[in-house]
Amino acid sequence: MRAETLRIKLNRSANVLSMMEWFAGQDIPVLPIHGVVDGRCTCGDEECSSPGKHPISSLVPHGVKDATADLKTIRRWHRKRPDMNYAVATEGLAVIDCDSKEALKAFQSGYRPPPTFTVKTARGFHYYYRGEMPARIGVSAKLDIKSGAGSYVVGPGSRHASGAIYAVWEDEPIAALPQNIADMSERPEESADEVGGGPIPVGLRNSTMTQFAGYMHAKGVPQAALLETLKTLNRTMSEKPLPDREVRQIARSVSRYPVKALPQIIPFSEIPEERLDFLWYPYICLGTLGLLDGDPGDGKSQLCVWLCARLSRGDKLPNGDRFEPANCFLFNFEDLPGAVIKKRLEANGADLSRVFIQSRQFQLTAEMVEWMDGEIAEKRPRLVILDPIQAFMSGVDGNSNIDVREFMSRLGEIAMNRKCAIICVRHFGKGAQDKAMKKGLGSTDFVGISRNQFGLARRSDGVRGFIVFHMKTNFERGESMLFTMGDADGRKGEQPKIGFDKFTDITADDFFSGETSMRGPDQDEREVAKEYLLEALASGPKAATALKSQGEARTISASTLARARKELGIITAKQGKIWFWSLPPE
Repeated sequence: MRAETLRIKLNRSANVLSMMEWFAGQDIPVLPIHGVVDGRCTCGDEECSSPGKHPISSLVPHGVKDATADLKTIRRWHRKRPDMNYAVATEGLAVIDCDSKEALKAFQSGYRPPPTFTVKTARGFHYYYRGEMPARIGVSAKLDIKSGAGSYVVGPGSRHASGAIYAVWEDEPIAALPQNIADMSERPEESADEVGGGPIPVGLRNSTMTQFAGYMHAKGVPQAALLETLKTLNRTMSEKPLPDREVRQIARSVSRYPVKALPQIIPFSEIPEERLDFLWYPYICLGTLGLLDGDPGDGKSQLCVWLCARLSRGDKLPNGDRFEPANCFLFNFEDLPGAVIKKRLEANGADLSRVFIQSRQFQLTAEMVEWMDGEIAEKRPRLVILDPIQAFMSGVDGNSNIDVREFMSRLGEIAMNRKCAIICVRHFGKGAQDKAMKKGLGSTDFVGISRNQFGLARRSDGVRGFIVFHMKTNFERGESMLFTMGDADGRKGEQPKIGFDKFTDITADDFFSGETSMRGPDQDEREVAKEYLLEALASGPKAATALKSQGEARTISASTLARARKELGIITAKQGKIWFWSLPPE
């Protein structure tokens, strides 16, 4: 392929994938790195110090160590993150980075490089050679060496933060590394006088090299290249060089920290004014984190399904406003996706192509939080539901204010950066609380970090359904809402269809304290048990032991369940050694 032809190809949308496949065909591993969209790094950090240049940890958790030439893996990366850049791992390669016209002139005149595969970068050129040499920063001004394991360069087809595209300049085969270029890294650096300083005093060696290492690390220099640079600095500029083990320790210690710009202290006069963007005014604000609390079995998951269904098809809201059709993530660990959740979505008229669920269970570790952030960036849901949030928190102490604040803050940051609403579903605790907003399980920081908190309870006015309270808000409090719950199309055994009934002025505190007529004799444990049995047995007989076990998980005692069974006239029959319960014939 001629250079001009390849440069034209690089203007196509598939340029990154085609170039990754080309490198793979040369047995050269590649890895996904964050891309640049609208001048910003896709990592979501507004202050990113290396935009479009650092690995996507959700895809390559071990960075350059996960680089591969496997085509299936490469294509999977590109499907997941079509906005990605990519990097070329330099194990087995030496890439000469000329980052200015002066550096290019010095390299061409001083080393007379043979023709080889060459890439035009934003400010200079990358010369590719097969073979390795010691990595080195600052062979001369703006002339660096990237080589060996642990290092990489941004590949052609990628977009620079300036908007420039890395493009193939010379479409030549990658040449073998010439000896005169291989000897480049052994040449002495500029003298201390030329770089603007004298020898580093004995008492300042560690601090000086740590500061310099921090600066280089913030620029995205890999650990291997950083170590070689520190060795050179130590050897040529220290009054008395440090032992190599201390230099290695400095490189390791500094490289452990994530590359992130420090915050700035600025006056509010420099803060641009922003307007609140509501998904559902005044209940759900985009860019925020919310809570939905309630007892097991009282309808939290059904409400989430109803909300996703209406959002997916752009349906009307109870206040008369209308959703714009949008994607939503419904991460649910308690119900079967095909047998329960999908049927509930269908019963409520959802556009199934817009509602997404996880393919398997996962925990929101730091790595998986970044993965979820990437999925949100790609599919752009307006609503993300985690049901229940405790199921995603393995290793996190839900009663620890520190652990919960750190965990919830990560989710809040995603919501803010991606302009979506994230709602965490939580169960009520069993202890009595003086305030409704304190009834949820775990630390008070669940509520503290959330911008909206909803409480849900089963209705007690003789109507099957539930009441939703807007308990906490940082904006404007909305009225409580009554919902009904009925079988789809009136057919027994179908998944429930949710319908808005009316607004009400009943508050959560009044309801849960019993100071309202909504809290009547119908709202007792036996009615809850009867509703549970009717739902559980609608699809056919069930083993009594399973029903009792599932009932206990919903805080329904065995004795209450037995009384509810008698009132409903449920039939019991023994098959072998197992008792089964079934609904009486109509």
